[in-house]
Amino acid sequence: MTNANARAPWPLLAALSFVVGCGGGAPLLHGVQVIPRNTVTFGAGFSGAVLPLEARGQGDASDRQRIETAAVSPGLAPWVGARLGVGAGYDLGLTYTGRLARFDARRVFPLSPSIDLSLGLGASGVLPRRIDSVGVNVSGFGGDLPLLVGWRSAGDIYAVWLGARGGGEALRGQRDLATSSPVGVDPGVEPVTGWRAYAGGLLGLRVGFRHVHALLELDASMQWVGAELGARHVTLQAFTLAPGGALVARF
Repeated sequence: MTNANARAPWPLLAALSFVVGCGGGAPLLHGVQVIPRNTVTFGAGFSGAVLPLEARGQGDASDRQRIETAAVSPGLAPWVGARLGVGAGYDLGLTYTGRLARFDARRVFPLSPSIDLSLGLGASGVLPRRIDSVGVNVSGFGGDLPLLVGWRSAGDIYAVWLGARGGGEALRGQRDLATSSPVGVDPGVEPVTGWRAYAGGLLGLRVGFRHVHALLELDASMQWVGAELGARHVTLQAFTLAPGGALVARF
């Protein structure tokens, strides 16, 4: 009995370590309706990125794998976000998704009592991290432009939105040339520089009442990546699905 109890937490810990990884998904999870002035929303959940089709590109296969892991980053990660209403149809947001931190501002235009249009602009920083599986350190910065239209029910219990989103990133870092070396010997590194551009669409759903809501979103995008590893040039094209979900409270 003692041994069984000692082993029981490990599957859960393994699952949690996977969930809090650095997947490349970065869902918006804010719907279309503007946050009222001096109102704050805060939420937490998950984000992810999967490649339902094999990525294609040019260059050495192992280099393409390194770039796919560093730039597209398939996997799961946490999602934590907050928004602040500033009035006049504007609100501001700050989001953390494991791989990056994103700040955005947007303007919401009412089209009817139940339909709104949202135009946003986001700036993001790819947080410095080491990807041990491919021996790469990477960081960078980027931006994106989401355009959404959404509907909400009369009691604001249900809301749906869809739209388009595009953006890009500039990346830089280095790759270890050897994973093991004699003690006291520098294994050496090579510089890595690159960029990522993406464009696609998204669909979201919000359900809740008054101060607490559950949100789900699915983004589908084409990804284009180019990189230089030392003197080698690598390109990559991939189709990604990025699901996300969160519970959000309004104060």
